[in-house]
Amino acid sequence: MWSHDRIPHRQVPARRCALSRKRKIGLVRTGKNTHPPGVDEANATAGPGRRRRFTRSPRYWVPLVPLTAIAAVLAWLNRSPWWGWTVVGALLAALGVTAHWWLRGRALLQVGAWLLAGALVSTTAVLAYPPAQNRIAGGTDPRPSALVPTREGPVRGVLNDERTVEIFAGIPYARPPVGDLRWSPPQPPEQRSEVFTADRFSDVPVQGTSTFFTRALSRVVDIPLEDTFLNPYPVGEDSLTLNIWHSTKPASAKLPVLVYVPGGGFTTGSGALPLYDGEALASRGEVIVVTLNYRLGVLGFLSHPELAKESKENTSGNYGVLDQIAALKWIRQNIAAFGGDPDRVTVAGESAGGASVCILGATPLAEGLVDGIIAGSGACMGTAGNTEKDDQADTRAVAQDAGRRLSEKLGGASVEEMREMPLQRILDAAKSLDAHWRPSIDGHLLDRPPAEIYASGEQLDVPVLLGSNADEASLALASPPDTDVDKYQESVRKTYGADAERFLRLYPGENEEQVLESRLQAETDKIMTRAMHRWARLQTRTGESAAYLYYFTRVPPEKGLEKFGAYHGAEVMYAYDNLGKDSDAEYEEVDYRLRDQMSAYWVNFVRTGDPNGSGLPVWPTVEQAPEQVMEFGEGSAPAPRPRSDAIDFWTDYDGPIP
Repeated sequence: MWSHDRIPHRQVPARRCALSRKRKIGLVRTGKNTHPPGVDEANATAGPGRRRRFTRSPRYWVPLVPLTAIAAVLAWLNRSPWWGWTVVGALLAALGVTAHWWLRGRALLQVGAWLLAGALVSTTAVLAYPPAQNRIAGGTDPRPSALVPTREGPVRGVLNDERTVEIFAGIPYARPPVGDLRWSPPQPPEQRSEVFTADRFSDVPVQGTSTFFTRALSRVVDIPLEDTFLNPYPVGEDSLTLNIWHSTKPASAKLPVLVYVPGGGFTTGSGALPLYDGEALASRGEVIVVTLNYRLGVLGFLSHPELAKESKENTSGNYGVLDQIAALKWIRQNIAAFGGDPDRVTVAGESAGGASVCILGATPLAEGLVDGIIAGSGACMGTAGNTEKDDQADTRAVAQDAGRRLSEKLGGASVEEMREMPLQRILDAAKSLDAHWRPSIDGHLLDRPPAEIYASGEQLDVPVLLGSNADEASLALASPPDTDVDKYQESVRKTYGADAERFLRLYPGENEEQVLESRLQAETDKIMTRAMHRWARLQTRTGESAAYLYYFTRVPPEKGLEKFGAYHGAEVMYAYDNLGKDSDAEYEEVDYRLRDQMSAYWVNFVRTGDPNGSGLPVWPTVEQAPEQVMEFGEGSAPAPRPRSDAIDFWTDYDGPIP
């Protein structure tokens, strides 16, 4: 080896000159690595060794750890599918591999780079969710059904996997209510010569859709029936469709028809929800099941003076209920082709669906279309006045005033201009008036409050099967109400005046726990239990057809949700044989037995107008046992009517009732 002293003279100047040039431009400093001024060691050199040194630097891995954690939390809150997690993971990996390149510069620039990377990862995690898809009919291996003729043209559906049920999904019963038909009564569907393939459910009526916020909220706040309350499907104005399930078993006669009207407060819901699926009931070969869509919110219930002038009846609003009547007319005209009996049609619904079928029983427009009514936890027995002041329905004047107020929010727009507006603009303007977008006393569908119609005996005199649940208001526990004792008692005395002491005996409020329980119980008794009892009693008093009353007390065995008790809507999955369609409950033998009993009662009622049948506990009518109800709990058995003192209080109450 050569020492520096022994390097040939001609080589030394060249090396020294090179070193000198490097020193002049700052690339070499005595005792330090070679890098330009202001650039740290990790960024100064090239090659794998340099990247390894950078990844060991705290400036790399310290920010990367929380960024990865944030991405994972957002993806979990977003309910991201596998490919969403893959996209987020790939982005994090790409950032990690390239960090030695984009983290150049001084500390402030590095902080900015990390913030930008965090925004990119967070946005990706929020967006890594598939767009809403229409629900497909027929299971995992759908095969085409037989061709069925209808008045508008032939229809072909699909078979379920077991080949026991034919499903016809998304059949139009009216023209799309768009353009000039927005806020118009439903018009008959157009004729067609080609086959309509009914193998998927249509878009659902315009309503809120699944968002990152709602998905995240459902992760951190446990509520029952999440898929039912949080619409998972695409929305659209072209959604006036119905769905039919019927058995492939040979039938010796036309089958009775069960038509289910979905609930959702007249703002959400659709006939495509699995909770309302008709396959299980139809597979028995005893009934045909139909579910339907109708217009919701401002599109379904806007009343306006200009709309009234367009109408030959000089009325407006209630388009959502008129949609339901149009669907019933379509069923009467076409259901025989599907094996159904048009003279045995029972309408059913829960919540707003129950209120809807209550109205169908009160309006002369449904004459000849309804042969029986089933309603759960929803009726039309509230007061009429102003829905902003806790009445159930608006008078005609109040409803039209709400329509004028909407026009003002849209810059004084006319109805014609509103029909041409983008839908989202209308929905945004209508939010502050949401209380009004529901059935009103319009003078055509309803000429007075439905309770008065039932009290006078002018309702459709058909058998009714009605009931409610023990813990209707418990969903409020997802965001608990105010439990301040002083505020509660002050509010009671202000609202109920001379009846305040009676109210407080029924609903005491001596401590916060008692206030919470009393608030929930009062809402349950006032809005639901009272309404169903009053409806059954009015039908018994003024009609000739029977009324059957139930009370559902079974607490579904859903882990972590026991605090909601027998919540609003809990009975639907039992009565319509859909346990597990929107629940993670670990059902027990008692649940399956109760399901079998309830669904048998429901099918018997659709078939004969009487729920009783072989092997079932006897269910007396309200006339036969006025102080009893059929309780659905650990089993099915007649029991004393619940909380009779409280229900009598609300029956006597003359204030506004939703």
